[in-house]
Amino acid sequence: GPADLATRIHREISNGTYECMVCYASVHRKSKVWNCKCCWAVFHLNCIKKWGKQGLQQESRAPVGADGEPTRTWRCPACNNPSAELPDLYTCWCGKESQPEGARYLPPHSCGQTCGKQLTNPKKCPHSCTAQCHAGPCAPCNAMGPVMTCFCGRASQQKRCADTNYDGGFSCGQICGELMPCGEHTCSRPCHPLLCGDCEVLELVKCYCGNEIKEMQCCNKENPKESMRLDVNSDNEYSDDDELDEWTGYYECRKVCDRPFACGIHRCRKTCHPQDIEEGKCPCDPSVITHCPCGKTPLTELLSEPRPNCEAPIPSCSKVCNKILPCGHLCTETCHDGECGACLKVVELPCRCGKTINTTLCPQTADYQPPHCMRNCRAGLNCGRHECGEKCCSGEAKAQERLAARRKMRPLASTPGLQTDDGVEPEHICTRPCERLLKCGIHHCSMLCHRGPCGTCLEASFDELTCHCGETSIQPPVPCGTKPPRCHFPCTRPTACGHPPVQHECHPDEEHCPKCPYLTEKLCKCGKKRITAVPCWRDSVSCGTICGKRLSCGSHLCRTPCHDGECEEPCKQKCGKPKPSCGHPCIDACHAPFQCSEDKPCQEKLKLSCACGGIKQEVKCGATKAKPSGNQKEVPCTDACRSRRLAMALDLDPEREGTPAYSDETIATYNRDPKWATAIEAKFRAFASKEDQKRLQFAPMRAPLRQFLHLLSADYGLDSESQDPEPYRSVVVRKSANFVVAPRKTLAEVAGAKAPAAAPAALQQLKKIVRGNAANAFVLKGIRVGLLAAELEKELSPTLKESQLRFDMSWYGDEDVLLKPRASSLAVEQMEAELHALSTKLKRAVAAKGLADTAELCWVGADGRIANRDGAGWSVANSRKAVPPSPAPCTWMMPSRNGFEVFSGAGGDSTATIAGQKSRENLKKEKEKEKEVVDSWEMEADTEELQEQQQLLQQEKQE
Repeated sequence: GPADLATRIHREISNGTYECMVCYASVHRKSKVWNCKCCWAVFHLNCIKKWGKQGLQQESRAPVGADGEPTRTWRCPACNNPSAELPDLYTCWCGKESQPEGARYLPPHSCGQTCGKQLTNPKKCPHSCTAQCHAGPCAPCNAMGPVMTCFCGRASQQKRCADTNYDGGFSCGQICGELMPCGEHTCSRPCHPLLCGDCEVLELVKCYCGNEIKEMQCCNKENPKESMRLDVNSDNEYSDDDELDEWTGYYECRKVCDRPFACGIHRCRKTCHPQDIEEGKCPCDPSVITHCPCGKTPLTELLSEPRPNCEAPIPSCSKVCNKILPCGHLCTETCHDGECGACLKVVELPCRCGKTINTTLCPQTADYQPPHCMRNCRAGLNCGRHECGEKCCSGEAKAQERLAARRKMRPLASTPGLQTDDGVEPEHICTRPCERLLKCGIHHCSMLCHRGPCGTCLEASFDELTCHCGETSIQPPVPCGTKPPRCHFPCTRPTACGHPPVQHECHPDEEHCPKCPYLTEKLCKCGKKRITAVPCWRDSVSCGTICGKRLSCGSHLCRTPCHDGECEEPCKQKCGKPKPSCGHPCIDACHAPFQCSEDKPCQEKLKLSCACGGIKQEVKCGATKAKPSGNQKEVPCTDACRSRRLAMALDLDPEREGTPAYSDETIATYNRDPKWATAIEAKFRAFASKEDQKRLQFAPMRAPLRQFLHLLSADYGLDSESQDPEPYRSVVVRKSANFVVAPRKTLAEVAGAKAPAAAPAALQQLKKIVRGNAANAFVLKGIRVGLLAAELEKELSPTLKESQLRFDMSWYGDEDVLLKPRASSLAVEQMEAELHALSTKLKRAVAAKGLADTAELCWVGADGRIANRDGAGWSVANSRKAVPPSPAPCTWMMPSRNGFEVFSGAGGDSTATIAGQKSRENLKKEKEKEKEVVDSWEMEADTEELQEQQQLLQQEKQE
């Protein structure tokens, strides 16, 4: 019993003889345990956790036709009871205390408290277990049960809880006596559960017409109806001695009433119905029939005298009957007595599918069977695989309506293959077996034809399923379609080449063994060479040489690299033979042994020129067999040729153009940002077109952008001036006396015309820079004390990134740093141009941040020594002082083309204007002056840069 099971579990755990069914180790008092609530077996908590995780990881099969994925469960090792939750907590037997501390005087793994579990023996027991926390099931309840009343409520009793029938109750055995549903009788059954049911008392009852009496149960009686009649004498005359017969009818006997009417001649032909005390009037009585049989003509018009009695004949008129026949048509006979005859009307009857109309006699009834046509139904069945195929299908029209409605209501993202079977007409439900091959690949689906995938195969094998080597197996029963188990033992398959196999695990037959990695010597595909060091698994090897075999055409050789089998046939190469008419190679596909066709014009391109070579044309040859010369013709010279020859005779450049409308520097600045420059040029042209506008003010902008405004003003012949200090410095443009009109061509047109012949940016910079000594690096002399290499690189990075070059930084001595460009694709002249262009910016950055005393260009030899320095570099003697005073605003002015004006501050806010163009002699004198140390290094750098640009412009003008 339960007590014996609990005692055995306690005793064996205390003695250390209870074994866990997972690990087969003993369960002790100090072990963390878990017990099954179905079989009460005890396991180690860690063991049952591992067992449950493995069970939840296995795929479970859902029943056939089930929706969704099946719930993963694991099963108890002892009773195979499924469970979806993993045990994760160690508790006592009753579950009141987690991690119980066992005492020697208590049963193992018991908390010592009262169990308190709801008792289950007997079922619906209201008591709880009063024993101490224990293993196994609780013992049956020994308490007294509640007071129970019988079914009828007249008696009560109390028994032990184990003997109390909570589900069934008890009967006292007395007669129930409850009133039955009929309201007349009482229940005669002994005390019973539930309702008394229908009244089954037998009674003798009459029918409605009183012609039949039979015995039936009270519950089977129909609605009661009262009837009465007089029993007359044999002469059918009423008298005071006649008896009145009254009764209540409870059913219809289905017999003919046969009661005589008041005329005494005719009888009632109705089925059983309630009777009245008075006899009914005869339906043929003259007072009832007032018209002819068709009902259209009164009898007064047909008879001179009224009918004497009900037996007198009823005359007929000569009109059409027109009574409605059972088929729905009207009777076409003349007025007649009795029932109408058959309908002889010819009607058009549609077939069952409604596609064919048949002309035939009236079918006489409204519920006739429509005729069948020979048309096959093409509607699809609900399975989505088969067509109906039945002749004259009655559901074809419904199927068409259903499909049309589905197409209207279907969302755009829905998939037609996932439609349900709702609303399919019964005629198009497929009743064929599915017979599709299941996933197991062996058996076929036995369900009716259906949509979607078939269910899982329910077949199983009772043989072991082993891997290829036989070391790993799955014990029966094995579900059909189960793949062989994964085996971790070495594969035992032999290799086909005879080499030792590569060590790998056993695998199914669908997987291939690793390829043999041994290197061998094999003959190539064309058989010309033997290739060494070829992996054994490679079947064919190519030597890579062109095949070179002569093709069947006899004119070409096979151009396919080393290959096996036949060469490419037929030949698809170009013919290549020279054409007889023009000598150009034939470009048609190989057509040997036939001659080249010269019907089509030759497509080879020819270059034609005039006699002087000034005009050149490129045309297609166009030679044919009928016109061998093709498009070859002499190109005549034009006026341009004569002008060219005249220019050459006068020793002039024939390609010379007029004075350019824009300077090269303006076009170069435009090419850097065409979109912005185009917008600025539009403002200039609008300003130039307005005669009444004399002044144009631009918003504050950076120095490079302001320079473009000055350049463009000079090209337009306008005056420009920079105003206000940084960062609010802006440009004002005014119309000068020399201004006439804006250039005819825009910057975009001029830049586009010069784009093909434009020199590289580095070469253009060479023209702008007056070269001194050769240089290939920068040297920073007198590095600030305490300045690290990483800090110096961070400070100079924004300035150095403006150049195309990338620099390497290295120490030269203790106080100098060398910046040397890395190797690049630029030429030596281009690299020097980049260094000269970066020189001024680097000097400004070094002086502004106080990084070094000077920054100079230099030449570094192959031995790493500085061989030459830029002696013309400006000095920064006061760089280690406090922050230098900010320079006064500098304004650029261009009153005329190729003219510059510079405003420089002499102290405070005063400004002086240097206007006009300096002569070559003044420039030389300024260069010869000894350079003095200045505090405003930025103003001095601007002045030097301006002088260099003016000198360059003078040189270009002389050239």
